[in-house]
Amino acid sequence: NFLCRSRINSSPFFSFLSIQLSSISKAINSAETPVKEKHARRIILGTHREKGAYTFWSYALGFPLHSSSILCWKFCNVLHKVLRDGHRNVLQDCMRHHSSLVEIGKLWSNLHDRYGQLVALYSKLLCTKMEFHTKHSDIPPNLEVTDEVLERTAGTDINNVFQLTVEVFDYLDSELRLAETVIRQLNTSIAISTLTSGQCRLSPLIQVIQDCSHLYHFTVKLLFKLHACLPADTLQGHRERFHDQFHSLKTFFNKARDMMYFKRLIQIPKLPDSPPNFLHAASLAKHVKPVVVIPDEEEPEQQDDDDDDPEPLIEVSDVSTSSVQLDIFDKAFGPPNGGFDDRDLQIESLKRDLELLRAELERVKAEVRTAGTESLAVLGADLTFSPSEGSTLHHTAQVPNQQFGGRTRRAARSETTGPCGKRATAHGAGGYTSP
Repeated sequence: NFLCRSRINSSPFFSFLSIQLSSISKAINSAETPVKEKHARRIILGTHREKGAYTFWSYALGFPLHSSSILCWKFCNVLHKVLRDGHRNVLQDCMRHHSSLVEIGKLWSNLHDRYGQLVALYSKLLCTKMEFHTKHSDIPPNLEVTDEVLERTAGTDINNVFQLTVEVFDYLDSELRLAETVIRQLNTSIAISTLTSGQCRLSPLIQVIQDCSHLYHFTVKLLFKLHACLPADTLQGHRERFHDQFHSLKTFFNKARDMMYFKRLIQIPKLPDSPPNFLHAASLAKHVKPVVVIPDEEEPEQQDDDDDDPEPLIEVSDVSTSSVQLDIFDKAFGPPNGGFDDRDLQIESLKRDLELLRAELERVKAEVRTAGTESLAVLGADLTFSPSEGSTLHHTAQVPNQQFGGRTRRAARSETTGPCGKRATAHGAGGYTSP
């Protein structure tokens, strides 16, 4: 048993599960503190290791998401990070739990809880994000695509371009509603943004800023494309909606840029003073795509007694083509398993370990049965009686093995001495026979 347990505990797959469980439990909890980047990073690395988010969801669904609004808020934040930077199969794994996320949002929207209001908006944002990228699979959840990919996704049918523009508007609206609600709940003074309670609310806005910068660029490109094909009057509603979003996004970026919390963590781009003029095609040349920069320097973290040492941040956007990144994964989670799917090999390894455990269990059962049979035989043979009156009853069941000249219990016979000095052998409990 000890040998089998040692083999299982030392396997790369068991080590991987241990790292994931530890990181998930430390990242998602009810403490009003921001999610530590190193814990989220290990979870993201785990999705690239197993090529999906099965392990993440297996553990996450065990959390009391319906009873703790802070824990649920941090769960949404981690899920947002996993969707953006995790393996490409994460999206389809998360879509399997889409209905659960919708239910969580409905629950917290009906409760008068400040974090609950944020959870309701965040869950709606995540559902919108998953739906959009499932429908438009060429655009990854981190929204980092070239203009050529966006053009190919929009296509040449003007109806599809019109519909895609509306979907991007809805996407950006859900991002802005969450950001505006967070900032409205907080006093935006320097003191509040440096407290852990304030940072717990502000931390997810880093991913919101990253999403908004890309969505803003998408709307500009798509609206210019629409104005090149449709009359200006037809697109009046689109222009008005864009202007509202432009001013909301500009206000959000300006407020976030003034907060001390974001100064070390993210470089927020500046939007132009006025929105683009879609009625003049030449204005497209003046458009500059906003770029968000995440500095290499990480935020300082307090070292807990049970925390592991911080790990260096690595790029995981294209793991399959970078040998350097594969080396980092191998150091973190063990050597690669040839060219096969990791999950298939993990299943085979677990099957072999299970067979070893079964064999060990059968061996222990056999030993127990054998020992039980021998004990019954010895107890039946260990009772001896004297053959006549006045003789003494001797019970030799407690006599050590050395009394029988080194013979074992199975070979020893229970003997008594009769009144004439002759040996008599007991037969059961009924008496003796003389040799």
